[in-house]
Amino acid sequence: MGRCRYILFVAVGMLCFSIIEAQYKKFRIEKSPVWITVNTINYSSSQLDHEAEGGFVDLAYEKQVNLQSQSTYYRKTVKIISEAGVQNGSEISINFDPSYEQLIFHNIQVIRGKEIFDKLQPGKIKIIQQETELDRYIYDQSLSAILLLEDVRKGDIIEYSYTITGFNTIFMGRYTDMYDVGFTVPIYNMYYKMIVPKGREIAIKNSQTNIQPEIKNSSAETTYEWKLNNVPSLHIQESLPSWYDPYPMIILSEYKSWKEVNDWAMSLFPMTKNISLDLRKKINEILINDTNTEKRVLAALRFVQDDIRYMGIEMGENSHRPFLPNKVFAQRFGDCKDKSYLLCTMLRAMNIEADPVLINSHYKKTINSWLPAPTAFDHTTVRVKLNNKIFYFDPTISFQRGNINDISYPDYQTGLVISDSTNSLIDIPLQENGFVNVKEIFTIPDMNGTAQLKVITLYSGSFADDIRNSFSNNSNYQMLSQFKDYYALYFEKAKSDSLSIEDNDTTGVFTTYEFYTIPDLWKIENGNKKVEFESFVINGVLKKPKEINRRMPFHIRFPAWYKEEIEINVPEEWNAKESSDEITCDQFFMKTNFSYSYKKVLLQYEYKSYKDNVSPEQIQSFLNKYTLANNSLSYELTWKIDARKKSDGVYIDNTMNIIVSLIILVFGSIGIIVFKIARKNRY
Repeated sequence: MGRCRYILFVAVGMLCFSIIEAQYKKFRIEKSPVWITVNTINYSSSQLDHEAEGGFVDLAYEKQVNLQSQSTYYRKTVKIISEAGVQNGSEISINFDPSYEQLIFHNIQVIRGKEIFDKLQPGKIKIIQQETELDRYIYDQSLSAILLLEDVRKGDIIEYSYTITGFNTIFMGRYTDMYDVGFTVPIYNMYYKMIVPKGREIAIKNSQTNIQPEIKNSSAETTYEWKLNNVPSLHIQESLPSWYDPYPMIILSEYKSWKEVNDWAMSLFPMTKNISLDLRKKINEILINDTNTEKRVLAALRFVQDDIRYMGIEMGENSHRPFLPNKVFAQRFGDCKDKSYLLCTMLRAMNIEADPVLINSHYKKTINSWLPAPTAFDHTTVRVKLNNKIFYFDPTISFQRGNINDISYPDYQTGLVISDSTNSLIDIPLQENGFVNVKEIFTIPDMNGTAQLKVITLYSGSFADDIRNSFSNNSNYQMLSQFKDYYALYFEKAKSDSLSIEDNDTTGVFTTYEFYTIPDLWKIENGNKKVEFESFVINGVLKKPKEINRRMPFHIRFPAWYKEEIEINVPEEWNAKESSDEITCDQFFMKTNFSYSYKKVLLQYEYKSYKDNVSPEQIQSFLNKYTLANNSLSYELTWKIDARKKSDGVYIDNTMNIIVSLIILVFGSIGIIVFKIARKNRY
């Protein structure tokens, strides 16, 4: 028994040792590299403390890069200025990719007055695989080295430094980067350094900053240094278009042109010569079933969109290099570059011209002002030339339906087509004809208070894609509940009765039918019964900024094309004023028409946006037009309780009226009818 315990003890000990050894293999501990510049930090600085967030402030941030050794040295110093900072600033977390990077710690210490406590304790550093992109079905197997510091107090200074060696081999030794020189929090000392060996040239460009480097030359290398002191926090305004980057930065790249980037990418997406038997069988199936070329394109697109599920394994070179189409077809999953490469391969095998297109789904057209670099992109799509026309497709969007002219493509604005003739970025025109057409029919049988509401909504283009995706990922019960919650914002006691859908594959139009019962429709105020009707959908789309004094552009929804018709069937003949209006500005167009026929009030609206932002210079003219449009959205139906005439046992007033109420709408509620899929699929 004693021997068994001994063996068990040894086995457990060996297991623990192997685990600890495996942890240590993920990082090393060494002295700071000799090539770095050692900077002195004033730990007593406090003039920017009032701008700090989270209870701590950054005293220093350093990033020093040696291109020859492919090493990047970091040093960070923070001061805990409140009890909240003890909670928020006492964890050290460093991310790295073990497939090509090595983490080396140099020091971790806590400075308390004149005392310095060494916190570089390897046994307490945990290496974990967080997979932060799992919610987007991206697996990169990156690691995080995490240390939870013990005994941290208000007033302490935490300082640590480390080096990460190794650059991603996918870039073939060429260097690109962006050095941020401004944040939403203050930094007392910021320092960047780059050592470039002789024979290599780095282009440097500023964005939102005028800082210039100090340059030192020697026989072996050129050194660039940027120093910033007492950098205040940036105050970013709300509702910015995604492409607008307010943060100042220094852009660096060894690529001289977008043609060089294209040539690099050409090697990642070569023409596929050896197509597997299974993939060839699928291609032949499309060729046999669809003699029309446009239908063949759609068949291949639908297969890649719907049958190849989205999931990316992006370790090392596969952060940018797609897997071969045969593999993607066999495994039935891939990320944006895998799916785009597969679609191009299938179309090319049908003698249809198709090329990958590199996209930045977030910054869009802003990359036109950047230096050429492969890292400028985070997404891949496809361009197809067919019958002297150009079409763009995004293979990561599922459930697109309709003919080839109905297929929408997100407003990516700018891209790099990977082809042997590409020399520059291209502007990508908007490929979207979609709209939302809503008809809301209110039936009010009497003045007792209960009404019926029927809603018929037609979606096309990207709007149909979004709602189709929502129904594919949610039950009918969930969707009905969401729709009901939307109308409950206006009619608190609304009850959902039923929801049904129609999906037309030929036209791509998706239709929903909603039915509600609305008890207590009327509100009693000052002896009158009242009920208010609004353009429920457009009300959730047309918005104004919270910050009117703009220094930065204001985002508006684009593309947006909504038609809404509200039909109100009333129990008696009513007097109503008819009117129409049309409002146009650089950002949007809106038209209203209000009419009345026997026992029926008709409110008609149309709204269409022309662009995705309002510049600071145009904000006042936009607000003027917004006010006019806003005043046209709301209507009130009134009925006098005090009667001068008796009819069917109910005292009524035969001079019932519909009046236009100029009210201020409640902002912030976006209709559940309007759905948006965040397409942030990484390149």
